[in-house]
Amino acid sequence: MENIVPIPQDFQLKETTQGIVIHYRWYKPQMVFPMIIFAVFWFSFLYFWFTKVDEIIFQAFGVIFLVVGFGLIWYIVCLFFNKTDIAVTSQDFISKHAPIPFPTYKNVHFKRSDIEQVYIKEEFTYNKHKNKTLNGYSLNVISPKGVSSKVLSYDKEEYEKAIFLKRKVEKYMNIEPQPVEGEYLQ
Repeated sequence: MENIVPIPQDFQLKETTQGIVIHYRWYKPQMVFPMIIFAVFWFSFLYFWFTKVDEIIFQAFGVIFLVVGFGLIWYIVCLFFNKTDIAVTSQDFISKHAPIPFPTYKNVHFKRSDIEQVYIKEEFTYNKHKNKTLNGYSLNVISPKGVSSKVLSYDKEEYEKAIFLKRKVEKYMNIEPQPVEGEYLQ
């Protein structure tokens, strides 16, 4: 029996007898606008840095911060325009992020024969004192050979997205849920 999980608010769903297609945008105003404000301050500082510093060694050092700033702008543009499309059928799991590529968001395609189990894992960061902080959750698959692969990542406030997708993958790919070492069970 399938456990009922509500559809996450920003998911758009198209469900058929063959499978399901899930579509969602990356855009989140509560995330985008603070990043824009931060980027304005970041580039204001860099403008001051490059116009007031005459030493070439200091300007060269500032190039590192300029590259980080352009990465920030690239991510902000992705947040405005990108979307993720996920298709799950009895034979395929496809996740595609478009139209602007971003290095940490990989498009994936798994055949049913490549998936033994689906599970959710907590993602942590560790500080220098080895204290851990929860960053979010990842949807992972295990191959028949026991190799684990991360498929999608979600913020710590988005657990419901990960569990919703896990249940849909299990349903459409006819995967019987089994406990997995390291799996997060809420």
